[in-house]
Amino acid sequence: MKLIEPERVDGTSVTIGRRVQFRRVGARMMERRSDTYTAVYRDADGRWRQDALGTTIRREARRLAIEIQQRLEAGKARPAAGVVDIAALIDRYESFCADKGLAPKSLAKYRADLSKLREFIREHDLRTLARFDRHAFYRFRGWLETRPHKQGVVYAPKSVYATLTVAKQLAKWAWREGLAGEYLLAGVQLPIAKARPQPCFTTEQVEKIIAIADPPDATALAVLAYSGMRIGELIQLRPMDVLLDRGELGMFHIRLGGSNGKTKDKDERFVPIHPRIRPLVGAWPKDRDVVMPGLTERRLLATLKRLCKQAGLSPSFKLHSFRHHFASLCANHHVAYRKALAWMGHSSSEVLDLYYHLHDEESESAMKALAMGRERDGR
Repeated sequence: MKLIEPERVDGTSVTIGRRVQFRRVGARMMERRSDTYTAVYRDADGRWRQDALGTTIRREARRLAIEIQQRLEAGKARPAAGVVDIAALIDRYESFCADKGLAPKSLAKYRADLSKLREFIREHDLRTLARFDRHAFYRFRGWLETRPHKQGVVYAPKSVYATLTVAKQLAKWAWREGLAGEYLLAGVQLPIAKARPQPCFTTEQVEKIIAIADPPDATALAVLAYSGMRIGELIQLRPMDVLLDRGELGMFHIRLGGSNGKTKDKDERFVPIHPRIRPLVGAWPKDRDVVMPGLTERRLLATLKRLCKQAGLSPSFKLHSFRHHFASLCANHHVAYRKALAWMGHSSSEVLDLYYHLHDEESESAMKALAMGRERDGR
């Protein structure tokens, strides 16, 4: 193996560099250079070892080389990937995720993704970590893409991407924790999967549903549609978080709604109260722990499904569809993109991007200008 720009890290017996691999294609010899660094050193038994460091930054590679040297001096050489039981490693990683204090929903997703990986390694008899290399990883991707899910439907691209990301995290975690000598998936790159189109209410549909809903549910659905709140945020909204004296409209102070007493994005935010729901919000009693006691996601979703059927609308609508309506409303009425992100509690958003692109009047004007120029040129 050849390393580009090899460097013996000061104070260690570890050399770092980027790997160069050669392979013959016909009569030509092709060269492939790695973007990430590799560490080369002798282990405690005097055997040469190569550790993929999983970083493209030389400074970080030096730090990791020092960690390797410290383990060598402490007599804690990493085990070779060929002797690491991958099933036991998955169990250990799942316990690590639980100990880390992940939110319940996040932990449930990790467990679901790891269960898919367990099923794959059983079917393909992959007993050690060394056998879950890049080739096996891509086979895993193909296996996921054809795997029947609910009612025989295959997993969505976003679900496949999430599961593959967890598999990469497992391999990297094992390497960083010193449980494996190599990060075998260091060179694997995954293209970002695009989300499937999601249903979005029109304002006319929103008003139709509100009109036939019972008063408490009508209020809840209207607030979701005209504030962009997540259902969990509305459920945990308190009277002290409804600031009716802020400006002409008042403000929602969104600070609860996710796990561990925080919002999903972990940040607090302020959202002006839309005039459509100002009278409804103003009528909320002030002597309650939360503004809508008894409100639950499951019950409100069941109510929404019944109302959609009654109104002759698609059964595919969800409570989150009201959040999409708010995103579309912002785009339609020229709310600045960054302001809409702040209101919805996002640092970036594929969904918001979609609606803003659909309502991009500057693009439309530019296209009209092209058409006018063509007419002037007589073409």
